[in-house]
Amino acid sequence: MAKVFVHDQLIRFSHCDPAGIVYFPEFFDLAHATMEDWFREGLEQPLPDLIRERRIGTPTVTIASDFLKPLSMGDTLRFELTVLKAGNASVRLAYSGKKDGVEHLRITQTIAFVALDAGTATPIPTDLRPRIEEYLVA
Repeated sequence: MAKVFVHDQLIRFSHCDPAGIVYFPEFFDLAHATMEDWFREGLEQPLPDLIRERRIGTPTVTIASDFLKPLSMGDTLRFELTVLKAGNASVRLAYSGKKDGVEHLRITQTIAFVALDAGTATPIPTDLRPRIEEYLVA
């Protein structure tokens, strides 16, 4: 059974539009924060260290979302992150955003591992691959 990385985030005033619900691009920022914490806590490789010390970036290649129900200021959004696919130099992530156990949004995102100095794709680091695969959904 695959691990699931769980990350709770409070929906703040700054996330909301004049209608009082989360402005949709904010969900991508919240998902990115979840991914950063997954690298730090789940993979034991802080993203800033990967970027600054190892000179490996993780840009988004594709991202898609389904917004099922709105969220408002004061709600707690629980992101559940899993891995759908681990390729040679990319990882496809799935986020399920829930409030009180009810799914409000889904995001799928593909990130690539890139050697920053060369600007080219690079294989998933060998020390990270087994940790990433712990979250791989069968």
